[in-house]
Amino acid sequence: MTEADRDWPDPPLESDRDAGRLRVRLACSAVVFLAFVALSWSYVGEVLAMLWPPHESLSRWFTLVLLQLMGYVILPLLVGGFLGDLVYDRFVDD
Repeated sequence: MTEADRDWPDPPLESDRDAGRLRVRLACSAVVFLAFVALSWSYVGEVLAMLWPPHESLSRWFTLVLLQLMGYVILPLLVGGFLGDLVYDRFVDD
């Protein structure tokens, strides 16, 4: 395959700008995670009691673990990444 046969250009190499954006995203994700845990602290205690030790079948336990991971890890990362991009574009990237 030659250079002319490519449909799209290669992505640019990671720069300091991209590393700064990633740090802002992770910081915002951590803030969103801590706020989410603080708002639902009683629920977190109940769920942790249900997670360990596993009482029911492993498939039900595994499903509960996956649901909690989605709620407490993936969603704060998504929201924090979005907010981090807004913060970076507005205040950091001049």
